[in-house]
This record gives sequence, structure tokens and C-alpha cells, in this order.
Amino acid sequence: MKTGFRHIYFFTIGLSICFSAKAQSVDTLPAVKLSAQKVLDERKTVLPAQQLNKEALAKLNSISVADAVKFFAGVLVKDYGGIGGLKTVSVRSLGASNTGVMYDGILLSDAQSGQVDLGKISLDNIESITLFNAQPVEILLPARSYASASILMLKTTVEKFDAERKATAKLALKAGSFGFANPSAFVQYHFTKYFYSSLSTEWQRANGSYPFKAYESGAGTAKRINSDINAFRLEYDAGYKMNDSNLIHFKVYFYNSDRGLPGSIVLYNDVSHQRLKDKNFFTQASWQKSFSPKSRVLLSGKYAYNYNYYLDPDYPNAQGKLENKFHQKEYYFSGAYEYKFSSLFSFAYASDVFVNRLTRSDGFVAGFAAPVRRTWLNNIAAKAKFNLIELQGNLLFTQQHDKVIYGNSARDIHVLTPTLALSYQPLKSLPLSIRAFYKNILRVPTFNDLYYTFVGNTNLRPEYAKQYNAGITYRQNSNGFVQTALFTADAYYNKVKDKILAVPRQNLFQWTILNIGAADIRGIDANIQLYFKEFNGVNLSTRFAYSFQKALDISDKTSALYKSQLPYTPEHSGSLSVNAGYKKISLSYNILLSSYRYQIGEPIQENLVKEWATQDVSLAYSFASKKNCRYKALLELNNIFNKQYEIIRYYPMPRFNYRAGISAEF
Repeated sequence: MKTGFRHIYFFTIGLSICFSAKAQSVDTLPAVKLSAQKVLDERKTVLPAQQLNKEALAKLNSISVADAVKFFAGVLVKDYGGIGGLKTVSVRSLGASNTGVMYDGILLSDAQSGQVDLGKISLDNIESITLFNAQPVEILLPARSYASASILMLKTTVEKFDAERKATAKLALKAGSFGFANPSAFVQYHFTKYFYSSLSTEWQRANGSYPFKAYESGAGTAKRINSDINAFRLEYDAGYKMNDSNLIHFKVYFYNSDRGLPGSIVLYNDVSHQRLKDKNFFTQASWQKSFSPKSRVLLSGKYAYNYNYYLDPDYPNAQGKLENKFHQKEYYFSGAYEYKFSSLFSFAYASDVFVNRLTRSDGFVAGFAAPVRRTWLNNIAAKAKFNLIELQGNLLFTQQHDKVIYGNSARDIHVLTPTLALSYQPLKSLPLSIRAFYKNILRVPTFNDLYYTFVGNTNLRPEYAKQYNAGITYRQNSNGFVQTALFTADAYYNKVKDKILAVPRQNLFQWTILNIGAADIRGIDANIQLYFKEFNGVNLSTRFAYSFQKALDISDKTSALYKSQLPYTPEHSGSLSVNAGYKKISLSYNILLSSYRYQIGEPIQENLVKEWATQDVSLAYSFASKKNCRYKALLELNNIFNKQYEIIRYYPMPRFNYRAGISAEF
């Protein structure tokens, strides 16, 4: 009886809803569309991953991507001092050329040097930075995403699409020590709910004349010379988003800079007149379309042009200067397809074709090789998930052919390289996972390695790195004082053979490039993130990263350097960030530290680079007006204890400095 009454009750309610919906169609509330960005869960990734989102980046006293990635475990940034100094990143001691940098879904590239200067990439419009060891966890990606030992994925603010807002604008201004000024603007407009367009621009300048202890001459305090920068960036984005399964993104990027390259501080010679001018332009587009719940395609294309002008007026040669004017062009196209056989298994295939061309227009143009490189990458990837086990693997086939106008061209490359990754959760009730991966990858010689005048060696072989990794992840949510605790730890072993090294020939001004290197790299990366329960209106969180690296040179058993630590590789490094928020105020305290290491040469006292640690503080105040405007004032105090330190020997870093800023979002 009770069961029959319950059926009649629900039937009556259902009829009432149907009739009322029809009778009151005019008064029915409109549908609300909810959208959100997919957040990376570092515990569940089959490959080691670390991420800093927009909120975390705002608390790190950083103005460039190079400053921010120092807070990742396993990352070493070579910083030559100042805002204008070059900043390159090496992950797990595999070198800057083994780290791919992906910008809104497509990799940045430099076929000439093989590395990206992260100091040129501002944080002004960066939404998130994610570091993947081996490669990203998604399999619908261009084949080039699999062709590096690690991937640094950068996503800009424009990807945070909000169709409910007709227009958004943000103005910001930062200023600080050493003549630093940094105005920026961002405007996004939705012509329809499907089509948007945005413009992001900024200008950055600084004289870079910061004081440092003249430790080499013992003459008290001196000021850094030739560390100025004047840089301008402009980005235009347009997108079409019919729904989550049909997205088109188009980007135009332009960067122009003129900067001094500060020299090394040595006895009686701390002057540098070297200049570097960069003009970087690229336009890229991508289209992602789901043809069914099981079938997706991703098409990407890019054209890039880089102009690089370097001048050293003090170079000791017959011309009395070293002047280089290089022009790079790249044409790139990628097609990728993914098919999901079931909720448990999916398969993807990607094929990339790109052409790189390098020319020069300076006094050394006669006899220059003017190389053209054609590369074809084909990759098959698969992913399977069975209850508590996840498997992922891929096979990358690399084909490369160089053609030159003068001289000999490099050898062709035809190489097959695999990757296999596994993640296992022993107990469903326990938020702990065990993961492991193996990857074999190559680094192809750069144009500079092969064709640089008087230096290049066209007989070079690719540099190979075998990566082994095993780790655990643990995440616990509770209602106690520590509401969320995330812990990750990974032990790794990298074996590098045919390492490409520059060695002196007749004298220090004539070098050659050879495959004489080999490295044995072992280490541990650990991360802890804690989020605490709100107490009296105060929100508290902290994140800690630690790295141990034993990176040994095993190139030559007869050398004094055999089994010595690789140059500029500390055994211990880490970071700590503590953040507190109260109503409209947020306070952050950050520490970066590194143990001692050695510069290039034997591990003796004369080559020692001392340990260092910096401590920074930032304070922000946010508020909103009644006219739908949000404001934020920011004060950053960097190296608050005024420590003198070096990351690269004889290149002193800034001591205490500050930045203040204000932003308004409409």
C-alpha cells in the first residue's frame, strides 16, 4: 500500500512539473551555463607534474617565467644577473636544450641555439605554468610535445574564456628599484557569445644599475654595468568557441628588446659593452574538434621569424669587434587524432612537419652554411585505465635532413624513441599512488653546434638521454586544521651519452664542438603543499619543494673531472612559500636556496661558487568599487636581508630591491 502511494505521489508531482512548465513558460528561469577550467590534479598524474596557477604566481615576487620556475623541484635556472641578463632553465641536469617550452598549445623553438630565454617571457598575462617530466599527460597533442626530456607548458589569460562578459579590460603599472618601470594593458571583447578577440601589451624598461660588493677588487661597493633593458611585447588573440568540442584559436605575437649583456666581474675588468637586440614574431593557429564522443582531431600551424643582433665591440679579432646578425624562419604544421575505444582505452596519432631556415647578414656571411632543416615527427600514443592502474606509452619516430649552401651538411637522422609510464593506486580507500616511467629521447645538434663559423662540427651525433623515474603521491582531505595535504616524491636516474660539449682548440677564442660527453645523473624531487582551515578569518597555505641531484661527469676516466659534479649543479636546492590572507589583504613570504657548486673546471676551491639563500616578502591589497571595477595594490620586497650571491660565478645578483604596483580590472 505504501509502495503504491509513493508511485502515485511521484507521478502526480511529475505531472504538476510538466503542466506548470508549460503554463508558466514565460516566467521560467533561463538556463544557466556553468564553465570552468580543468585543474591539474598532481596526485593523479601518471607522469610527474608541478603547477603554479595565476593565484600562486601572484605571490612569488616574480616578473618573468624564469623567476617563477625556480620554485619547481628539479629545476636549475642559469641567471646571469639583472633583468636583462639571459635566463635559461635545465630540468634534472639535462640541459636547457632538452626542455621544451609550450606556449598556448604550440612549442616555442630556436633551431640556432636550441634553448629558450625564459627571461623574455613576462608573467603579466600568464594564467598557469606547468612542468611535466618526460611529457604532458594528455595524448591529443602535437608530436613535437613528445620530443623533449621535459615540457614547460605556459597558458595565457586568454584561454580563460568567459562568454558571459561582453568586455573585460585590465590596466597595470609596476615600478621599482634600478629604474624599473612596467606598464601593461589587456582588453578582451566578445563580438558574439562564440567569438572573442583580445589584445595584451606591455613595456618594460630598467637601467639595471644595481650595487654589489666588489669582492674581486676589495674596493667596497660597485654598480652593475651594461645591465639595462628596453622591451616591448604585443599579443593579439582571436577565438571561436561554439562549445567545448569545437574550438579555434588564433594568435599573433611580437616581441622587441634592446638590452645590455652584463659581463663577468673579474679583477680590474668589470666593464662590458656587449649588446643584444631581439625581434621575435610568430603567428599560430589551432583547431580542436570532436566529431563524436569517441573521436577528436587537433590541427595546428605556425610561422615564426626571429631576428637576433649581437655586438661585442671589444672582441680580439682582426675586425676589432664581433658582430652577428642572424635571421631565423620556421614553418610548422601538425595534425593529431585521438580515438577512444572505450572509457578504459584510447589511442592517438600525431604527425608534425616543420622547416627551419637560418641566414646571416653580417661581415661573416661569406661562406656561411645558411642551413635549412626539414624535420618530420610521427608519434603514436596510447592510454589505458583499469580501476586502480593507469598505463600510458608512446613511440616517436624522428626524421631530419639538413641542406646547406656552403660546406658539408650534418648527417641525416632516423630514430625511434619510446616512452612508457605506469601509475598504480594500491588501495581505493587510500589516496596514495605509485608511479614510474621510462623515456629514451634525443637532442639533435643545433645550428650553432653544427655550422657556427670556426666552431661548428657537422660530424656531430645526436645526444641521447635515458630517463628512469619512480615516485609516490599522496593527497589527504580532512575537516581538521590541515584541510588538504599533498605530498609527492620522485627518485630518478638519467643516463646521457654522446653529450655535446664545447672544448678549446688552439686558444680560448677558438673552440670546437665534440661528442665527448657522458653524464650519470641521480636525484630526488619532493613537494609538499598544505592548506589550513580558516582561523579567525585568516587563510593560510604553504608549499615546499626540495631537490637532491648527484650529476656526475663520466666522459673520460683519465680526466681529473671524472665523476665530478656537473658545473653549476648544486647537490641540494629548494624553495618555501608561505601565504596568508585576511579579508582584502594577502601576505606572502618566499625563500629560495641552493647549496654550493662549482663552475666549469676542476672541483677545487678556486672554482667554488658559494651556497646562497634569498628571502622575499610581498603584500597585496584588493578591493572593488560599485562600478564593477576591481583594484589591487602590490608591494614586493626582494632579498630582504641584502645578501650578496651568485648563480653564475663572477655574475653578482641584485641585493635588496623593491617593486610596487597597482592594477585595475573593469
